[in-house]
Amino acid sequence: MAECPYAVGNTIKLELGVPYESLTLTVTHIFEPFTLSCTMIGQLDHPPPGLNNSMVLKIFDRRFATQLRKDWKINAWCPDTEREYLQFIKDGKAPAFLDRLRSDKNIVSEEGDGWSIAQNEAFLHHNMQHLYNTETEVYETLKDVQGTDTPRLLASFKVSLPGLSCHYTEINGIFLQYIRGFPLNDLGKQAPPVAWQSTCEQALRLVHVLTEYGILNKDVKTRNFIVQQVTEDKQAPRFHVFMIDFALCRFRREYENENEWWRAKAHQDEEGAVGQMMQRKYLKGGFTYRPSALAEWLGDQYMREE
Repeated sequence: MAECPYAVGNTIKLELGVPYESLTLTVTHIFEPFTLSCTMIGQLDHPPPGLNNSMVLKIFDRRFATQLRKDWKINAWCPDTEREYLQFIKDGKAPAFLDRLRSDKNIVSEEGDGWSIAQNEAFLHHNMQHLYNTETEVYETLKDVQGTDTPRLLASFKVSLPGLSCHYTEINGIFLQYIRGFPLNDLGKQAPPVAWQSTCEQALRLVHVLTEYGILNKDVKTRNFIVQQVTEDKQAPRFHVFMIDFALCRFRREYENENEWWRAKAHQDEEGAVGQMMQRKYLKGGFTYRPSALAEWLGDQYMREE
């Protein structure tokens, strides 16, 4: 596997805005393992207005999206991989292949096992563009609750790459407000029992916020909630919960009708993915999960019939 450029101490060249402004960022911390994106904390040498010295970056880079490559059984990226992909682009084969990806929902299952290295990279590029577009649309949809229920989306950018630069090699990313805290699944280690119930209930409330905005989150995990301590009272500390990671969301408009939307909600069981896991695995009785009226209705309407 080729050395990843997203390492502590490395600098990254970024392009911000249209026409773009060239920025240099130094990586100060990385969140490993990389999954669908490469997530890190970085400092800009000369931050423009609206950005600060310490922000979270999510970079949607097919080359180092470790979990995505593993999920699709695609080998780790290396320079030879990129050479084949760039030749595929230069030969003019990328547009037709990507058009088929967009128009034929069966192409992956029917042909994917026989794809070349270059076709696999084009497929990953297509996926990364979709994940980036989804994440940014969710943040835009949730703009009224940014900074309270989610981090603030500060800006979008592109990573500057040497060599051939075009739509098919484009690497997008976002700057997010850095929330200093810990994942919800570490609540039992980081907070006293007196805070467990109320903090978990905050996380459950955030699940319902997404529903109110017409969003279904297909990646609800306890690690996708950041808990921040807001008081120093050792006897009764208070915590604030933020929800993160929205690249695998879907929107209400994508479903044929109301019935299909609520059926999808029932099958996903976003609330249970938080409540059941915290009750059974992480806090083991220190938190009592009480399904909401909506969760009970979804179960009655859509799960018992199956």
